[in-house]
Amino acid sequence: MKVNDEIETWIDEHEEELIDFLVEYIGYRSPTGDERAVQRTHVEPFFRDEMAWDDVSIVDVSPDSDRPNVNGYLAGSGEGPALLFNGHSDVVDVSDEAERRWTTDPWDAVVDDGLVYGRGANDMKGPNTAMIWAIKAVMESDVELRGDLTLSIVVGEELNEQQYGSIPATNALLEMGLEDPFCINGEPTSNEVHVESAGTFDFRIEIPGKEIHTSQKNLTRYPQRRGLPQGSAVGVDASIHLTEVLEKLRKLEHQWNMRYDAGVYGGGGTPVPTDRQGLGPIGINCSIIRAGEYVASLPGSATIEGHVFYPPGADVDRLWGEINDAVESVATTSDWLRDHPIETSWKEHVDWPPFETPRDHPACRTLGNAITSVTGSEPIYSGFKAVCDNAYVQRECGVDAVSFGPGNVLMGAHGPDERVPIDQLLEATKVYASTIVDYCG
Repeated sequence: MKVNDEIETWIDEHEEELIDFLVEYIGYRSPTGDERAVQRTHVEPFFRDEMAWDDVSIVDVSPDSDRPNVNGYLAGSGEGPALLFNGHSDVVDVSDEAERRWTTDPWDAVVDDGLVYGRGANDMKGPNTAMIWAIKAVMESDVELRGDLTLSIVVGEELNEQQYGSIPATNALLEMGLEDPFCINGEPTSNEVHVESAGTFDFRIEIPGKEIHTSQKNLTRYPQRRGLPQGSAVGVDASIHLTEVLEKLRKLEHQWNMRYDAGVYGGGGTPVPTDRQGLGPIGINCSIIRAGEYVASLPGSATIEGHVFYPPGADVDRLWGEINDAVESVATTSDWLRDHPIETSWKEHVDWPPFETPRDHPACRTLGNAITSVTGSEPIYSGFKAVCDNAYVQRECGVDAVSFGPGNVLMGAHGPDERVPIDQLLEATKVYASTIVDYCG
């Protein structure tokens, strides 16, 4: 029996233990900022006691030293290429209100009808489990790896806090001597190879108005007799300009979607066009919209807080400039706004770049061959519509990366009834293991 076949058999024989590990993993409530318990009590002990790493280390650069990243390092025997796996233990929390929309307890995993339900099952404790158990399976085999093998289970991803997570964790491995590694990140991709992703930034638009008692609204909207106050001398309904701005952004978003042809990110899977992500060129999301403060007053101000997703290769400064142009165009028909400009700002909380990795990278080819070996099907290369740690691993640490993992963001990620299919979980575990043997072996 070939080594890869033996490892796949080992994974099948340990399916129950693998799922038990994931169930326990989900049981740790680990929203971003509160990752200590899951990392110290679940991940680190497993690395030290159940795996054959040459080195297990904690990397914690948080102010209170309570947000540990866990790194495992297995030194290769020769001059083989290095492989880094990466995943995050932090999850999106579930409020009491949101929990009522779940049909299961988000912190007490349920295994039902081929699925594991629970917060993090999909994003991304399920994929982390697959990576951990794939490496354990390789360690339990007789294969000797020439290239170094590493795994970082990190913190901070969900709130764009890579300065505490993937950046220091990856740099610590590079400082240990890891040379020219390739990173496989386990974000849920339906077991497709995501070679590029969106970028994203946040923005805020503040629209000035002028409060007046709602009974006087007609004075602000219609001409009055000579000598009576009218228009902006009385009041300005900021919500009217708000709707104009929203319409301008809607038209701009449509224009962007017609403009950008963004490879597999915008065009779907290749060479097999059956990807599960769908097209994802660009989006202007006006997420939080407010106008006014008192029910009996004309809205004296309005705000839009939003989020832009954009494709790799787009000029982000140009995008922001066009948003400003669209907003400023509203003032061309408003004497009030010409004298009281709308204020805009961006990147106050989120400035997350995209990533791009060549599909013909040797590690991508090895990963694709592993997919074919395990599934009997041709690999699908597509794009990640969301954002992930790869962007920082690539931009800040100089390590090329792709995402490949079980589940997808439509399976309750950041929402109710988050879940991961067990068949995809096992398939990903086998693909990871085969990639390790073929790339590092």
